Amino acid sequence: MVLPILLTVFATVVTVNCDVISIKENWNDIVISSVASEDQDWWKTATIYQIYPRSFRDSDNDGVGDLKGIIEKLDYIKDLGVSAIWLSPIFKSPQMDQGYDISDFRDIDPDYGTLDDFIELIQAAHNRSIRVIIDFVPNHTSDQHEWFLLSANKTEGYEDYYVWADGREENGKRVPPNNWISAFKYSAWTWNEQRQQFYLHQYLAQQPDLNYRSQEVVKEMKDILTFWLDTHNVDGARIDAVPHLVEAANLTDEPLSNIDGYSDIDYEYLNHIYTKNQPETYDVVYDWRAHIDNITKSKNASTRIFMTESAADIDDVIKYYGNTNGSILGAYFSFNFFFIGLNENSTAEDLADAINTWHDKLPSIYTYNWLLGNHDNHRIASKVGVEKVDGLNMLVAFLPGVQITYNGEEIGMENGNVTCEDGQDGSATKDNCTHYESSSRDYERTPFQWDDTINAGFNAGNKTWLPVSDKYKECNVAAQLAQDNSHLNIYMRLQELRSSLKAQDAILVDHPRDNKYLLHVRRYITASSNTSDVYDYIFNIGSEVAENIDISPDGNVTTFKVVLSSGDSQFKVGSVIIGNFTLSPYESLILRTDQSNKWRASSITLASQYLRKC
Repeated sequence: MVLPILLTVFATVVTVNCDVISIKENWNDIVISSVASEDQDWWKTATIYQIYPRSFRDSDNDGVGDLKGIIEKLDYIKDLGVSAIWLSPIFKSPQMDQGYDISDFRDIDPDYGTLDDFIELIQAAHNRSIRVIIDFVPNHTSDQHEWFLLSANKTEGYEDYYVWADGREENGKRVPPNNWISAFKYSAWTWNEQRQQFYLHQYLAQQPDLNYRSQEVVKEMKDILTFWLDTHNVDGARIDAVPHLVEAANLTDEPLSNIDGYSDIDYEYLNHIYTKNQPETYDVVYDWRAHIDNITKSKNASTRIFMTESAADIDDVIKYYGNTNGSILGAYFSFNFFFIGLNENSTAEDLADAINTWHDKLPSIYTYNWLLGNHDNHRIASKVGVEKVDGLNMLVAFLPGVQITYNGEEIGMENGNVTCEDGQDGSATKDNCTHYESSSRDYERTPFQWDDTINAGFNAGNKTWLPVSDKYKECNVAAQLAQDNSHLNIYMRLQELRSSLKAQDAILVDHPRDNKYLLHVRRYITASSNTSDVYDYIFNIGSEVAENIDISPDGNVTTFKVVLSSGDSQFKVGSVIIGNFTLSPYESLILRTDQSNKWRASSITLASQYLRKC
C-alpha cells in the first residue's frame, strides 16, 4: 500500500500534511512517497521481461522465432533474475500486423508452434519460478476470424459482433458514416460488399473492431481469458489497445485537433474524443478485473494479473486502475509511458518530472510501474545513446514498483538497419513505403543478438524474418557475459539488488538547481523498528563532469559504500566514498550507508525548518 509522506532531502521520514520540502538552497524541491513493507504480492515488485517471440530465438531455422526457442532460453531468463515473461501475440493470425490480427484466440500460430508447445513452455517456466503473461488483443480480430465471416453474412447470433454502419451519400458516391481516422492513417471505415455496410477498424482494414455493446462479445472475451488464465495456468495478460474498446454510439464526427503538420488522412488530424477512453471502456476493464480476481480465488492460486496499454492523457490512463479510493478496481497497473519519450537531449529535470508527475497523479493505493521501451518504439539505446543505458536501467530497477524490460535492453541493443524492401510492418510498408522510415516499427523488432555466430545465434539457418543488426558482433549476450562491467552483468546485479529493496519505507527524488543533468534518488529500506538502510542512486546524464557532489545529510561528512556502478565508472563495487565526489559524463552509482540512525533522529528538526507552507 502506497502512503504519501515527506522526507527531508538528506534526512529520513517525516509525516506531514503537505507535499514539498527543500532542505538545501541549491537543490530543487522533491517529491516523496512511502510504501509499506507488508502486502507485497508477487507482482507489486516484479520485473517483467517482454519477449517478442518472432525475434527472440528460432529453434527450427525457418527464420521465425518460436516457443521452443523461448524454452531453450529459459535458463538465460532465469539467470537474469526476472519474475515473469510477457509474450507478444502468439495466437493464430494471418500476420498482417505481426499477430495483432488474431483469427483464433484459442490456438497458437503455426509460426510459433503448437498448443502443446505452449503448455510445455508454461510448465518449464513455472519450474524455474518464472511466471508467464500473454498479450490479449480484445479490441479487434482478423478479418479472417470466423466471427467476422459470420457477422458479414448476418448469421444469426453474430450480426452485432462488430461495429457496422450504413454510411452516407455525397455527390452520388457512397462514403463512410463519419470522419473517423485509423491509427494507421486514412478512414477507419471499410466497405464490406457481402454485408453491404461499412465496418469500423481503428487499425488496419484487416483488423475489424469488435462491438462491446454486444453482450455476446463481452462473454466471448471473458471466456477467452478463462481459457488461458484458468485452464492453461497463464499468470496474467497485457491488454492491448484498451482505449479503443468502445466508441460513441451515435458515430459523431470528431473535431479537428488543429495540430500543425497533419492532413486529413493522418490520425493526428482529429481530436479523438469519440473513439478513445469512453466511459463504457472503463466499465469493460473493471468487469475484467472482477472476472480475473474470481479466477484467482477459484483456483486458490497466486494472483492472476492484467496490465493495460494506453498511450493517453495521464488522467485517462490512471482511470484504468480503478477509482481513487479502490472501491472499484481495474487493471493491476496501466503502463507508465513517461520514459518512452526520452531522447539524447533529455535531462535529469526531465527524468525527475516524469517520476514526480506519475507520483502526483497515481492514487496512493495503487502500484507504480516503469519502462524504457517496447516493440512499438525505437530502442532506448538508439534514442538516448548507448552510454546512458546503464544509468537508465539502474533507474527503472531502483524505483519502487514494477519494472518492465523489453528484450535486448539488458544488453543495450540498438535499432536494427531495415529497409522498406525487407520491412514487415504492414502499417509502414503501404503507400509504396512513403512513410516507412518515420513510422516503421521494424527497427526495434530485429532478431535478438545471442552471440557473434551466423545470424547472431538467433538461428543457424539461411534466413531471418527481419535482417540481423550489423552491430551484433560487438553487442551480444555471449560477449557481455564474459565482460564483468557489461550492460548485461550490471542488469543481473540490479535484479539481485531489487530483492533487497522490496520492503521499502520511503523514496525521494531531487536534483541540484545548478546542474540539470544530475539526478539523485534516495530510498529508505526498513531494517528494524528504529533504523533504515539507506540507498542512493545518482546519475550524471550530461556530457560534462559533475564535481563536488554532496548528498550527505545536513552537511555532515558521510561514508558511502558503492553497491553498483555503471560499466565505465571510476568507482568499483565495494569501494568507499567519503564526503563529496565527482561523476564523469554518463556515470551512475548506487550507494549504501548505514548511518540512518543519525539521519532519522535529526529528520523532524530539519524538516520543520524548511517545509513549505501548506
